[in-house]
Amino acid sequence: MVQIRTAAWRAAYAGLIDADVLAGLPEVASERYVRRLADRPDLELTLVAEKGPYVIGFAVFTWDYTEATEEEAGPGTPGEVRMLYVHPDHWSRGAGRALMREGERWLAEQGLWPVRVWELEGNEISRRFYTRYGFVPDGERKTELISGAELPCARLALPKDHRVED
Repeated sequence: MVQIRTAAWRAAYAGLIDADVLAGLPEVASERYVRRLADRPDLELTLVAEKGPYVIGFAVFTWDYTEATEEEAGPGTPGEVRMLYVHPDHWSRGAGRALMREGERWLAEQGLWPVRVWELEGNEISRRFYTRYGFVPDGERKTELISGAELPCARLALPKDHRVED
């Protein structure tokens, strides 16, 4: 999964994140990253997309950490697309949409609504994907510190009347 995330970052963030930072991304999982995926709380779902014997994408869905602690999270807490990465060789072929659809369904079953996602401003690939799915900017912004650089992010949310696709 780290290889997928690294390839997706390098393709999607070129020109947005310093080239040296992108070149220095890990190709293999750090112990911390593996532990984070293995230690997830009850209100978190990790999905993978496969093509044949290969994993080509993955996504993590959870509650919005800015709205509630793990103990407080539950029905009525907003949900969040924490990560959604598909290897660039498989973009625009339905894997991301399938991950999003299953994740949205799971969030709705948990009562984690509305569904939100943060994206790096200027990431047109991400914006195109999420707006095609139905997300709209909700006006919230923040900065993320990535390798010493403060980068602007915008939050998108699914409208209240959005329904999971079949």
